[in-house]
Amino acid sequence: MRKDELQQQQPLFYHALENACMNHRVANAYLLSGPYGTLKHEAALLFAKSIFCEQHHGIACEECNTCRRVEEGLYADMVLLDGSKSAISKDDVDAIQEKFSKTALEDGNGSRVYILENVENASISAQNSMLKFLEEPASGVVAILTTDNIDRILPTIVSRCTLIPFSPLSEDYLLSKAKEADVQDVDAYFISHLVKDINQMKEFADSSIFETCKMMFKQYFNLEGSREELLVDYDISYRSSEKDSAKAKKENILLLNSFFDFMSLFAHDVVCKHIEGPHWYKELLQQEIYKQKEYGELIIILQEQKDKINRFIDLNLLMDQTFYRLEEFNHEHGM
Repeated sequence: MRKDELQQQQPLFYHALENACMNHRVANAYLLSGPYGTLKHEAALLFAKSIFCEQHHGIACEECNTCRRVEEGLYADMVLLDGSKSAISKDDVDAIQEKFSKTALEDGNGSRVYILENVENASISAQNSMLKFLEEPASGVVAILTTDNIDRILPTIVSRCTLIPFSPLSEDYLLSKAKEADVQDVDAYFISHLVKDINQMKEFADSSIFETCKMMFKQYFNLEGSREELLVDYDISYRSSEKDSAKAKKENILLLNSFFDFMSLFAHDVVCKHIEGPHWYKELLQQEIYKQKEYGELIIILQEQKDKINRFIDLNLLMDQTFYRLEEFNHEHGM
């Protein structure tokens, strides 16, 4: 059950939910804030289930017909909008207000819940409309908002919500989820660090982008191929060369992000003397483990280059700049 995982990984949220349900003191609005992939979606659904659950006492059973319908998005008194899929508009918020201005449709406790995920992707007009809704909440209506970036939300909205911060998931938990997803043992360590959404681990592990990312990493350290030829190989073989293709652009952005993350993971493991992963990776760590200072500097370079990635930048030019900086770094430190 997801509530067991949330109790272990997000104890602050679980404690807040337990207090609200056991004491029948559910607030009008909650804001679940934390890094991407920290089970905020699962937490929002568990909160909604707990409000509607047929047991009507404590945290949701997750087994009754009502809980199952909430999970499947089939409960009439719940609305869920995901701002990561499309921007939340003023019309979306106004439609929720109109729907919830009427009495509850289900034969439950009269509660109605709306979940707005990635609410930072709501337009300013939508946020202003939402603010009016939060300032004058209808009886029995509960708002559950989630965000990966609280700084992009109007401060007045934040101030009207009960804020529940979410922490990064533990490394052991992510590794266990990668293995549960049938990711191969030789890749599970990498996937658990490169993919923060546990629902996307298997898909990414099986993707050509992940395989290419590993090839680029190995070539950079001269394990397979030559570092001197990596930039040429990237241009000719690794990147998608489809012209004027939005899909190719998206894939190339994901590839570069993954490569920078892979390199950063290795640098971080060197700095922390963290010897984990498959045999070939641990052997490479053992060779570099005495270079903590140098790899601390490399982390900064990689993060600066990664921060430049967006859908408007010339990715080939960015890769050229990156390799120029890395070669300067290697020359300076004799690496």
